[in-house]
Amino acid sequence: MSQPGSEPQPEHQLNGQHAFAGQPYPQQPYPQAYPQQPYGEQDGPPFYFPDLEGANFKSSATTYAIIGIFVLGIVFGPLAIRNANRAEAHGVPATFGKVAGWIVTVLSGINILILIAFLIFAVIYGSMGGR
Repeated sequence: MSQPGSEPQPEHQLNGQHAFAGQPYPQQPYPQAYPQQPYGEQDGPPFYFPDLEGANFKSSATTYAIIGIFVLGIVFGPLAIRNANRAEAHGVPATFGKVAGWIVTVLSGINILILIAFLIFAVIYGSMGGR
């Protein structure tokens, strides 16, 4: 038995119509919250995959610059600069590798000059015999 105030539920459907009313189902699509575009068309520039070889050069430049901070900066600094230039030739920016490579190279050069000056000073004044 049905309770008072409730509407009868249809037991089956007939050819796209409500079974109890004989009215057709609404054939309108669901409203869309935003307009959809076909998959082939997109707004803005296409997604860019960077050149993998350029990304490898960028990674090498960063690695060489960081190693050059600790050991043999006069060797690893120019390697970092060269790899940063190669990365930029492939269209991948490698600013950190280039800047850090130059800083490491310059500071290592200054360090070598100070070491040479200290050795010359030690040879000149060490040969006097402490007089």
